Amino acid sequence: MKGKGPLAQVKVLITRGNEGSSETGTLIENEGGVPILVPLLHFQPHKDAWESTPRNAIHTYEWIIFTSKNGVKFFLQALKKLEIPVTSFTGKFAAVGSKTEQCCIKYGLEVSFVPENFTGDDFVEEFISKVKPSGNVLIPKGNLARNVVAMELASAGLDCQEWIVYETLLPKESIEQLKNIIEKEQVDIITFTSSSTVHHFMKVIEEYSLHDHIRDIPIACIGPITKNTAEQYGLHVKVCPTIYTVSAMVNEMIDFISSH
Repeated sequence: MKGKGPLAQVKVLITRGNEGSSETGTLIENEGGVPILVPLLHFQPHKDAWESTPRNAIHTYEWIIFTSKNGVKFFLQALKKLEIPVTSFTGKFAAVGSKTEQCCIKYGLEVSFVPENFTGDDFVEEFISKVKPSGNVLIPKGNLARNVVAMELASAGLDCQEWIVYETLLPKESIEQLKNIIEKEQVDIITFTSSSTVHHFMKVIEEYSLHDHIRDIPIACIGPITKNTAEQYGLHVKVCPTIYTVSAMVNEMIDFISSH
C-alpha cells in the first residue's frame, strides 16, 4: 500500500453524503490517494416536519441547539415553509462543532456557545456548567440522530424538545455501486464520518453477504461515536483522530498508511 506520496495509489472509499464527499475526495487526491465516492447518505426535509412543529412558539425558547449542518439548513427551510420568521426567535443559538457553527454564520445566525469537545456527550456537561440555562430548549435534528443531548438536558431538569426537520436515507443508486466495488475488492481503506454511514454500509454488506470481502480492510472513523458503531459491527477501526474533523482523519490515515 506504500507509494511515492503519503497516500500514493491508495484507494479510499468515501461514504458520506454528496455535499461533503467532494471535499473529502479533494483532500485524498491532494495526498496522492484515489478517492472512491459512494454516497451512502441522502438528506431531505422530513415529510411530517410541518405537522410536528414545536409545541411552543419559536420565540418562547431560550436556546436552540444545532448538532449538525443539516439541522441548521432544514430548520431554516421548515421555518420558511411555515412562514415563521427566524427573527421571531429572541433566544440564543448553540452549535456542536466548528463546522456547524460555520454553517450557522453562513445563514446569518449568531452562535453564542460552541463546546470545546465536539460530541453530544461532552456538550451537555459543558453547556450546563458554562451557560447555566434555565428556559426551554429546542433541538432541530434528523430522524436518525441520537437523542443523547435531549436526554441529558432533560435529566438536568431542563424542558427540552427535539424537532425532526430532516430524514437521512440510503440512496438506491449507491447500493449496487457499493456491492460491485466491495465484490471486486477495489478498496484499500474505508472511511466513515457518522454512525449513519456505518449503518447504511453494513446494510448492504449484510444484504449481499459481503463480510469476507471487508474482513481485512482497515477502517477510518471521524470520531469515537462513529468508531464505536463500527466496532459493534465487528469492523477493524485503525484510524480515529482526537480532533473530529475530516482533515484530521486524513492526516491520521497518512500516519497509518506510512507505518504499514
